[in-house]
Amino acid sequence: MMWALMRFVPILSTLVLLLTACTSDVPSDKDVLISLTDDVIVPAYQAVAQDVAQLDQDINVLCNVPSSASLEAARRSWRGARASWMSSKAMWFGPVMDRRSISLLDWSPIDAGGVDQLLAEERPIVAEEVRDILAANQRGFAAIEHILFSIDALRKLSNSDSRCSYLSALAGVAHEETDIILLEWVEGTGHRSAYRDFFTERSASSMLASAAVADVVRTQVFLIRDIVDMRLASVLGLRGGGPDLAAIPGAAADNGLQDLRHELLGVQAIYQGSGKEALGISALVRPLSDDTDQRMRRQLAAAITAIDSVEGTLRAAAVHRPHQVRNVYERLTELQRTMATEVVSLLGVSVGFTDTDGDSLR
Repeated sequence: MMWALMRFVPILSTLVLLLTACTSDVPSDKDVLISLTDDVIVPAYQAVAQDVAQLDQDINVLCNVPSSASLEAARRSWRGARASWMSSKAMWFGPVMDRRSISLLDWSPIDAGGVDQLLAEERPIVAEEVRDILAANQRGFAAIEHILFSIDALRKLSNSDSRCSYLSALAGVAHEETDIILLEWVEGTGHRSAYRDFFTERSASSMLASAAVADVVRTQVFLIRDIVDMRLASVLGLRGGGPDLAAIPGAAADNGLQDLRHELLGVQAIYQGSGKEALGISALVRPLSDDTDQRMRRQLAAAITAIDSVEGTLRAAAVHRPHQVRNVYERLTELQRTMATEVVSLLGVSVGFTDTDGDSLR
């Protein structure tokens, strides 16, 4: 009997080694969170802070020396800062949500009439008023866009100190807020330690890694749901009442397509990681279902390709080439379905679904 058991010892040892080899390369939730935080999230907020600082600087130059060149530089900076900010939407958890930064930076839709009324008062507007008194829909990227990209913007800025004071205050508040978001991630503020350590179980008092992963996944689900079921479905008239172009944020810069592209690039970075060695949510999905992981990757790439295939602006395409916008909608609907059913199920994430989640509107 003992001899018979001894014969199985080498076999059992080999099986143990094989199982260890198979599982040793599978990253933990903490491994993925550390890589995502260090390689994707913090660099994304660094880019936001840097680009908004450049926007603030270029707006100050514009107001000090109004010219076609300085106006064009400020507009380019707005688009650059807007791109970084939209890419960060896939990372809207932690400080940006705790601080309710969206109310300072990106409330939509803008109260264009309210902004124009403030401009008509011809009085200085300072940062404290923008931050503490004005409504959320009278500040942030949308308010800057409304002033910076208005018809005959250069003449208006040249002849109105109040217009420039408002614009400078808006940019200054955005600059300050994005700096604080970054600071809270990397260093912490006041009595609070760096959020990167809390988020990745690298501090004595940390968020559970499983809860942090769930936060990341839910953010992607909600973002794609908003794009598909609210924005694009409204633009295409799938929610009833005909096409609604007002669902596209902003009008002055007509930046809707670029917004959409950078939102998806942010989702792709969170899912796939950034760089060869970086880990994303994919690293948790793949060991559970390679088929789901490959489908997610294909669908993300297909959605971005569909966006890049749209001719002109999103607003113009919705009117003149709706089939191109419909193609984007359908590719994103496929991505939404995989993410909101397979990915959340594999990772055991509770999202709070409705009966229509994962289904396209007809």
